Amino acid sequence: MKRNMLGIPLLLAAASAVALTTTTPAPSAGKMKWDDVSSPPAVAKAKAMADDSSGVRNGTLEAVSVGSGTFHVYGQKLNFDTKRVKVFGKDGKAATIYSLRAGAKVRFTMDPADASHRRVAVIYLD
Repeated sequence: MKRNMLGIPLLLAAASAVALTTTTPAPSAGKMKWDDVSSPPAVAKAKAMADDSSGVRNGTLEAVSVGSGTFHVYGQKLNFDTKRVKVFGKDGKAATIYSLRAGAKVRFTMDPADASHRRVAVIYLD
């Protein structure tokens, strides 16, 4: 009796698996043309699509050098243009780059115009 009770769910599962199989024949290799295969996108375009350069990143400033326009977050050295970067304080009002201190929690966005994606465009102090 226990075998019958176990056998019924197995038969139902097998029946549903058979119903899910496709019967569409695979295309033959001889009939396929090279025009049917789409070409891969350009490497630069694919790299631009994969990068989330407009997203907001966050972290704690490990080191800051306002003179050279660099700071470190999670061991990564990032650059900023001291004349173009926008800095906002905790209150949401504009601040200066001299308010950046090691140990400060920040959120920042990358400059989409930078080809190397290493230049910061906006910094928000938390």
